[in-house]
Amino acid sequence: MYQRIVGITGARQSANEDAPTARGGGINFRIMCALLKCGLALLVLTWAIPAPAQKRRVRKEPPRLPVHVTLPHDSTARFFRLRIISTNDFHGALDPVAEAGGTPRGGADAMAATIARASADCGPPNCGTLLVDAGDLFQGSAASNLAFGAPVVALYNRLGYAATAIGNHEFDWGIDTLRARMREARFGILAANVRNRNGRPPSWARDDTILDRGTLRIGIIGVIGPETYHSIMPARVRGLRFDDPAPIIDSLARLLRARGVDAVIVLAHSGAFCDDGGATACHGEAIELAHRLTEPVNAIISGHTHTRVDTRVDRVPIVQALSSGRAVAVLDLAIAPTAARDSVLSQAVLDANTTGDPPAAADSIVRAADARVAGLERRPVARLAAPLVRAGSQYPLGNMIADAQRWAGKADVAAVNNGGIRQDLPAGQVTWGALFAVQPFGNSLRRLTVPGRALRHYLATVVPTHGAPRSHVSGVTLTFDRGRGRAHLASVRLANGAELRDDARYTIVLNDFMATGSEGRILTEAATADETLASDDLEVLVAYLSSRPQPVAAPNDTRIRISQP
Repeated sequence: MYQRIVGITGARQSANEDAPTARGGGINFRIMCALLKCGLALLVLTWAIPAPAQKRRVRKEPPRLPVHVTLPHDSTARFFRLRIISTNDFHGALDPVAEAGGTPRGGADAMAATIARASADCGPPNCGTLLVDAGDLFQGSAASNLAFGAPVVALYNRLGYAATAIGNHEFDWGIDTLRARMREARFGILAANVRNRNGRPPSWARDDTILDRGTLRIGIIGVIGPETYHSIMPARVRGLRFDDPAPIIDSLARLLRARGVDAVIVLAHSGAFCDDGGATACHGEAIELAHRLTEPVNAIISGHTHTRVDTRVDRVPIVQALSSGRAVAVLDLAIAPTAARDSVLSQAVLDANTTGDPPAAADSIVRAADARVAGLERRPVARLAAPLVRAGSQYPLGNMIADAQRWAGKADVAAVNNGGIRQDLPAGQVTWGALFAVQPFGNSLRRLTVPGRALRHYLATVVPTHGAPRSHVSGVTLTFDRGRGRAHLASVRLANGAELRDDARYTIVLNDFMATGSEGRILTEAATADETLASDDLEVLVAYLSSRPQPVAAPNDTRIRISQP
């Protein structure tokens, strides 16, 4: 458990699928029918519980010291220690998530126990804690999804969260469901840069909140990345826009200071990527945001990219604590009430574990949520010959999912976006619940009949100009040439060995998130037939694995090849 210690920080005068590519989705009628078969028809009603950029040069990091650093003996009169404990991208992970090797990590118990330990040595009169989250609370597990996120709100209420940012997946079940969760929350779900098309904030969106901790007043601002409109089903956010957060944060920070706050904390559902344990060579939207701010803020809590970020920009700490309760970030700000922009900073991102008991009340919420879906989650589906890990941009798990969708649609080609593949799978028995965690969105699948020319144009988009493949494919082998510095699609060879013909017609299966995106319109606008399959992506994966010889061996062939100059 380590941290960095920074001296007195002066006022800042200037600063600023992947993240998995998000997909929309929700609970459809077929899943609710499955619940009926398991005796869970009243599930929701029973809830009485209300592509990397170039590396940047960064300053050499100071030595790291243990987290619970005591302040100077005379600091009691001059400073109040504010301990900010933060999480992000919980994604409904009420239970630990099994990694490819079978080791469970994260989950509510580990997260709650780690939060309790981080809070233990911070108390009145000279230290206070602030528990916050950078968004994407609900979407990802059967226990959360099948109750539309209600158990997570109950858990966060019980743990004492003060505020969260709104994440892109908070919109997955529509605005009405989001507003229902907001009404249940005893913490603010903040969305300062969300606007209606007319430029005004929606009636349900809160910009900020002010909380008292000891003798201090703390202002918290929550924002979401402006790319959100392109990382979720458009129908879920129709009529909304996501404005540039930097000028909005600057404006709100000025207003909060005028209202007498002693510190301003930003919760940003915008991500970053770093080397060396999250401390160096950091880049991404959260880093750019920090560089662009002109008003002083005391800390930025980042989310969205599920990475470890433990750095600072112009003396402002920026942290992100992985995802699914696998880590917890701890920031100590020693704030002088008469000079709020001066602070002594210590920071660390701690791996979460269950050392010590989680709060009993929080544990009871998890157990109740699990019990409501246990019969469905534990249903065995298949056996896997080897663990399936999402390593790199092309891997056997993605190939297998693409094969399953092509199989279900009896199509020539299928494509699956990498950001929609949410978890690894261990070797051995695979349950319905494990597959749900891999494909939690319940997206419908569409089978399009298109001219070869349109299909070629679409397949050319699966590798960005200067990045790695962002989709998996089935039924084709693609060869790209980077000879001129750009990814050019040189060859499309079908499963039968023939080259794609521009004048022929082909069928392709893809999910509705992909079909409604900007690249998907290449296909939908050229399609001569557009059919929705009877089964969604999860149901197709379950059926496909059940039909294969056991144990199932996922294909490890390379289907997207990139030749370098």
